[in-house]
Order: sequence, then structure tokens, then C-alpha cells
Amino acid sequence: MDLDPIVPQPGNDRDPAHFVGRVETTTRARERLTAGANLLLTDPRRMGKTFWMHTFAAREKNFRSYLIDYEGVCTVEDFLIRTVEALVDDGPLPTKAISTLKTIFNNFDIELSGPLTIKSYHRQTSPRRLLTNILKTLDEDDDEVIPLVMMDEAPMAIDNIVRRESPEAAAEILQTLRELRQRRTITRVRWIITGSVGFHHVLRRAGMTQGVLNDLESLPLGPLSNDETEELARRLLLGIGQIPSDIVVETLTEVSGGIPFVLHKVAGMLDQRHRRVIGPADVRECFEDLIDDPDELKWFEHYLTRVVPHYGERADLAEQVLRATLSETNDWIPVDTLPPDNGVDDILEDLTKDHYLERRGRSVRWRYPALQYIWARKRGGWDRR
Repeated sequence: MDLDPIVPQPGNDRDPAHFVGRVETTTRARERLTAGANLLLTDPRRMGKTFWMHTFAAREKNFRSYLIDYEGVCTVEDFLIRTVEALVDDGPLPTKAISTLKTIFNNFDIELSGPLTIKSYHRQTSPRRLLTNILKTLDEDDDEVIPLVMMDEAPMAIDNIVRRESPEAAAEILQTLRELRQRRTITRVRWIITGSVGFHHVLRRAGMTQGVLNDLESLPLGPLSNDETEELARRLLLGIGQIPSDIVVETLTEVSGGIPFVLHKVAGMLDQRHRRVIGPADVRECFEDLIDDPDELKWFEHYLTRVVPHYGERADLAEQVLRATLSETNDWIPVDTLPPDNGVDDILEDLTKDHYLERRGRSVRWRYPALQYIWARKRGGWDRR
């Protein structure tokens, strides 16, 4: 099979032609959205969620996709304005939608003529009403293409609103989005909500329960399959001018654990350091250097540091559980062997939702072997070198 080269671009590539894999995820998303379901995708950072959404939006012609990135949003007004800016950028919008939005925002036209602001008259309108009026406009077209709202990093925005404004303001946004998804107001629009901050943490801080999300179906992402990982490894090697030998591809597949970002990072480091023929030892050396170099590891630092801010006084127990579940062969660990503490079951629930662990009955293991190894190396666990 002829493969097109891919030049390593860790976290920055948005060209759908360079997207590899996620066939099962894409198929499930297409089928469930067409059937009327709405989806929740909450893997950690650097797992490829945003690239997958860009690719889905570009390739799936039965949907008119509006991809809204809420990173950096800190207030309800920011949330409303970011939503409208994305609707305009990703258009076309129905004619009625344009008319409605012109009545709410200053500087609104088909191409924004300046910073959007809410008109004085509508500053007395509740955020719930404004958000409803904004998003229901997507349902005002008569063609057969399904409008798809893709909300990226929505939990981060909700968390920021809790901290900057109030739990009540954040709760109002969550409740409004649920009402919209329930299609009391909107009948044709579908939704994908994604984020790298676990919604379970955000909901606690907003004083809400899982009830505001229980209409969303989980869309698993996880690591690439072996076949998909090998294809990406071969294309990245071609992208740095290397012949993709089976042994090097196998080593890249092993150290990356199917995480596309790790493949891009290691391939990029190989390109910087080795202009000659690359072997398995070179791959392993670059992977280990990725872990030891603080400038390189910053991309995964959140995975090592987020336990303390999210788990608070439970952080020590969470670290104990993570250490007790380490396994070089990624074996299933019986829950009964974990630290004897009454809070272990709750910790396991959160660590599973945060995608550190996966659970099968009364056994658990790390979800991403590569991240398990990185965590263990930085926490004084095993070392393959």
C-alpha cells in the first residue's frame, strides 16, 4: 500500500489528509448522530480529540458542523460571544439566523465588522434566553443537512465561569444546554461535547449532578489500534525521509502506546537528531529523552500534576491508588489489593472518569500504557533503559 508522508507536527496538524485512524470512533459517531443521539467525548489532552473533530467536520457531508473552541472562556458573556463567532466562521448560517443574531449583537454581519458585543437592550435578557435564541437559529433551515454543534473544551469554560462568576451562572449554562439537546426548542440539531477537564470535577464545583449530562452518550476515543498506529508511524517516518522498516515501526508503536501525539513528538525528535538510518535504539532513546526533558514533557505535565488541584484532600489516596495499579505488562489489578481505605471506590470512580484507569468488574489497570510508563518514570517507578 502506498502511503503519503506526514511531516511531524505535534498537536498542530489540522489537515484532514494527514488524519490517521479512529475508524470505529468515526463510524459510531456518524451512526449515533444520524439516529438522533448526542455525544460526549472527554479523553485527556493530547489524545487527538480536536483533530478528530476538525476531520469529522470536513469529511462528513451529511452534517453542517459548527466547531466551537471554548478554551480561554471565563464568563457567560465570553461563552455567548465565542459561540456566535464560531457559528459565523463555520457558516453558512440560515437567513433567519443572521437576522436574529443581528438583533442581539453589535458589529454582527456575515463577516464580523468588529468585536462582538451584546446590545444594550439585550443586556437585561437572561443568559438562558440569549443562548437559546442563538442556538435555535441553527434549526431554521429547510435543507436535509443536519446541523452539528461541536463544543470543544466546554468543561474548561464551565469551570472558569464557576471560579470567575459563580456556580449558579455555570449551572444555568449547563441546564440550558441540556434543555436545547432535549429538543424542546430545537428538533434537528445534534451535539458533540468534548473536554480534557473531567466534567465530574466541574459538576461538583457548580453544585450540579450528572443529570445535566445523562442525555449524552459516551463516545470512546482511547489509543489508536495497532494497525492505525503502525500506519501513522510509517507515514511519519516517510515524512522525515526514512524508510519505515518493520522493526522501527514496531518500536514506535510500542513506546507510543497508540497515542498520536507521542508518535509525532518522537518522530520529530528523530528527525532533529538522526540523519542516517534510524534503528530501534534511537527510537527508545528519543522517547526517554522526551520524558526527561522538561521542555518536551510540558505537553504531558498536566497528566502528572492535575491530581492535586482536582482531588484536593483526596490527592494522597489517589496517588497511592495509581502507584498500586502500576504494572509493566499492564495486567489487571484486583481492587481488593489496593490500599484499605473507605474512599478507594470513589477514588477509582474518579480516576476512571479521568482516564487514568479502566475498570472491569473488581479489577483495574491503566488505560494508556505509555502514560503509565511516563507517570511511573517521573514518580520513581520502573525504567526500561
